Amino acid sequence: MFVDRCQFLSPEESALVPNRKTIALNTNANDIKLRDNRATQFRHFALVAGQNSFISGNHFFQGDSVSNGIRSAGLILAAPHSSSIVSGNYVDNCFIEWTNEQDPAPEFNTEFSFSSLSITDNIFLSGDVAPWFSYIVVKPHGAGHFLSGVSITGNRFRSIIGGIDRVERVDTTYADLDISRCKNIVMKGNSFHAVTAQVQNAAEIEFTQNTPSNSWDIDASEYLPFEGQALNVDSVVAQGPIRDASNVTQYDMPYVQQIQGPDRNRIRVVWPTAVKGKVLVVVRMDNR
Repeated sequence: MFVDRCQFLSPEESALVPNRKTIALNTNANDIKLRDNRATQFRHFALVAGQNSFISGNHFFQGDSVSNGIRSAGLILAAPHSSSIVSGNYVDNCFIEWTNEQDPAPEFNTEFSFSSLSITDNIFLSGDVAPWFSYIVVKPHGAGHFLSGVSITGNRFRSIIGGIDRVERVDTTYADLDISRCKNIVMKGNSFHAVTAQVQNAAEIEFTQNTPSNSWDIDASEYLPFEGQALNVDSVVAQGPIRDASNVTQYDMPYVQQIQGPDRNRIRVVWPTAVKGKVLVVVRMDNR
């Protein structure tokens, strides 16, 4: 099905977001093309239940006049193995929800889980929303699922009239993701304005140890997408000399310990002796 260059006008423009009921369109087959459409103040712009969809150039907006108000999903992707591209859209005061709500047995079994989705070069804008609002929400309806082959690149995330905590999150109403099983996640080249957690994968973290220690504890929690775990470390690079307590430069090589701390989102850089200095570490929340 092709839906190109249409305008959808909601009869509920004056209604507050929680009171809206209408959906502009609903698709249940594969290979859908939604291109260059405009939709105003629906409950949802589109529910796309099939795979291999191409969604580009659309502008859908769903805000209301409530301060710190809630927002509904503009686009719902209801196939966990999506194999879809969401590119060049204007996602305005709403969010993308990725779910497996139509699966009669929603727990992970032998499927590909939440996989094969590209969200690229979109504009995400919200105004006067609650700080827990996010633009990309994964909502598993059964336990055991994980992310695989997901690319979130080149997007512009901006909140106005108040900031938000993070642009991406897992909705755990029914189940959480098994975040330790994530594989091949790319989140790079995005811009963040009025967003606290400016995440990326792999995450490049500068860390300075001011007092000599042989074990440097580095917190990666604010840098990893979907509150991921520090599963792998690609590199540790000294940013200038590494010095001991006598301020003598040391030339030893450290090793790293991943998945540290109660939330498994910290790493430890371990040296042969107590040293101080600055390093750049590249931390990943996925497995290759």
